[in-house]
Amino acid sequence: MDWDEYALTYPQIDDEEAVPPVLHRHMSERTGSALDVGCGDGVLLSVLHDAHGTGWNLTGFEVSQQRATAARLRGHQVVVQESGTVPLEPASFDLVISTHVIEHAPDDRAYARELCRMVRPGGFVYVETPVKLAGAWYFRRNPQAGWVLDPTHVREYRSPAAVNAVLMSAGLDVVDEDLTQIRFPLAAAELLCRRILKMPRPPAAQRPVGIRATQVPIPRYRQQAVLAQRVA
Repeated sequence: MDWDEYALTYPQIDDEEAVPPVLHRHMSERTGSALDVGCGDGVLLSVLHDAHGTGWNLTGFEVSQQRATAARLRGHQVVVQESGTVPLEPASFDLVISTHVIEHAPDDRAYARELCRMVRPGGFVYVETPVKLAGAWYFRRNPQAGWVLDPTHVREYRSPAAVNAVLMSAGLDVVDEDLTQIRFPLAAAELLCRRILKMPRPPAAQRPVGIRATQVPIPRYRQQAVLAQRVA
C-alpha cells in the first residue's frame, strides 16, 4: 500500500483538537520556526497556528501528495518527498514535531536521526507514539508487529523507556514527557465495518459528531509524548 492509498483507506478522524500539553508548554515559552514531519491533513498545524501562530513560523512535511494537498487547502506550507527524507537544509528549525510517525518508520533510529538533523543545535524535537503495555490488544494485525493499532505499524513500543532510548541514540536529551490513555472515536469502528461490508465511506474531511465522536479507551494502550533537546 502506497501512502496516497493509505491516506484514502485510513482518513484522519482521531486528531486532537487542542495542542498536546507537553508541546503547548514548550511553544508558549518560546518563538521560532517549527516543522511538522508527517503533518497529514494539516489538522495539528491548524491547531498550532490558532494557539501559537503569532510566535511560530509553521511548515509541514508529508510523504503523501493526497494529504499534503489537504493540508495546503487549510492554508499551510507543506513540502513533499515520497522517500521520507525531508528536502530541506539541515538545522533549519527550532522545533521539529513528529506525531504518530516513528512507529511506521522501517528504521526508527535512522528516523530519529533525521528529526535531529532538521533541528538546530540546542533546538527541540517533539515525538508522540503509541506504547503497548503488557496485556494490550487491538483487532488489527501484520506480520512484523503482530496485533497492532494500525496495520502499517512496523513496531509498537512496550515502554516509555524504549521510546526515550531511540531518541537518545540520535543525540537528543529528554527534557519533558507524559503518558496518557489512547482513545479512539466510535467512528473508527464504523469505518472498519464499512470496509468489511464494502460500504461507501463518509467524506474524509468529515469529522465525527454526536455519538460517532464518543471517545472509547483502548485497553492497555498509552500515548507517549516526549520533548527532547538536541545536544549542542
